[in-house]
Amino acid sequence: MTINITKSEISYLVNGILTFTFINYAANLFGLWISKMLNEAIYEYPENILHEFILPILVQSIMFGICFAVAYYFLKKKNLAQYAFGAFQFIVFHIIFLFNLKISHGLHFVSTFGNFGIKYLTYCGQYLVDILYLYFPLNGNFQAGVFAPDKLGTFYIHWILLTIVYYVAIGWLAVICSKHFFGKTSQPTKEKIQK
Repeated sequence: MTINITKSEISYLVNGILTFTFINYAANLFGLWISKMLNEAIYEYPENILHEFILPILVQSIMFGICFAVAYYFLKKKNLAQYAFGAFQFIVFHIIFLFNLKISHGLHFVSTFGNFGIKYLTYCGQYLVDILYLYFPLNGNFQAGVFAPDKLGTFYIHWILLTIVYYVAIGWLAVICSKHFFGKTSQPTKEKIQK
């Protein structure tokens, strides 16, 4: 099995991934800045820049790159590849959400901070979305390693829904900006990838 990919297609994918990384980085920095400007009293500076800022953005960029490249390779409609990461996150986030739902005196999300799903959601979190914490704080039981938000709806909107919307928007914006800044050479050709 041979794969023939043109240089313009490789350039398109690389430019899209780099643009996604830059926009995601800028949006997160903007989110941190806005959080500090809106309420400096409750603003929490990241304790570890590497683990709370750089590593998550790096992980998100690698995952976007893999989803973008695989979707571009397999989809007939190449322009849908930019939404692959958002679709992937939609599936993974909802699996994590559903597996951690508990029914005891009502429906609750209960997990531990050591749970892989919570770690994944944390690494995929966005400081731009976290601005909402200033107005709608997430309360609950977060002691002794337990992660149990008291409002399921607030948790779902914050950690799942808005983050997915963010990724879809950033994926779309990354490809648009890539085409604008890198010109026509970054656009995919109509040649088919041969197996």
